[in-house]
Amino acid sequence: MLSFRFCFYAIHTMPWVLVGCWLLNLLTDRGQPCGYTSPAEGVFIGLLVVCGLVGLVLGVKMLRRQLVLLCPFCSRPGPGYLERSEGLTMECPKCGEIRGGGRLGWKIVRDKEEACGPKPKVPVWKFQFRSPWFWGLFGVSVVSAACGVVIHEFSFFTVFPPLWCFLMASHLIQTLRTGCLDDNEGPTFRSRQPVKYWARTFVWLCGYAFAVYMPVGFARQERGKIEEKAKTEVRAGGKR
Repeated sequence: MLSFRFCFYAIHTMPWVLVGCWLLNLLTDRGQPCGYTSPAEGVFIGLLVVCGLVGLVLGVKMLRRQLVLLCPFCSRPGPGYLERSEGLTMECPKCGEIRGGGRLGWKIVRDKEEACGPKPKVPVWKFQFRSPWFWGLFGVSVVSAACGVVIHEFSFFTVFPPLWCFLMASHLIQTLRTGCLDDNEGPTFRSRQPVKYWARTFVWLCGYAFAVYMPVGFARQERGKIEEKAKTEVRAGGKR
């Protein structure tokens, strides 16, 4: 049996420890001859192997519902598992559900101590046709596609990005309205995990911005190739 507190904080801190070792290895390898192995690299590889093996064993136990954790409040054993929206969770026979909480998700809480009330429901995904913001975001992608046609010509990148932005704009508007981001990694609620919620929303915004830029960027790239080819032909004709 393992302590829930140990597993919980190990999941949160170990990725940062590995990143720190990797950066330290990069700094110590600078200016060294090829084939040099720094002590930081050995520590990094050792931690990576240990984390991989421990994660494999615990993951198999979680899938089989055989992982037993000790409650951080009363030290009673209970089954541990992973939830898509809550992360590492365990069921204590006395304290109920034990999981991460607080603003940053680094606080261990019981259901009785949860200040934000009962677990909110995941909203059903719907198109946001009535929102002017939805049509504004979709309109920007249409204008970008039209500019791409003017700069170069009609192509696959003229049709695909607006269709992608059509779906993404609806998803972004619903996410900001409901305070729940639901994607392939599971639902994230703004009231419970604000840092994770805004970080994942920012990733979706970056994806939308890239899709908007794609028609113009592709058209400029292709036009640049044509102009460069024309200049090369002119230079070749002048040499003759």
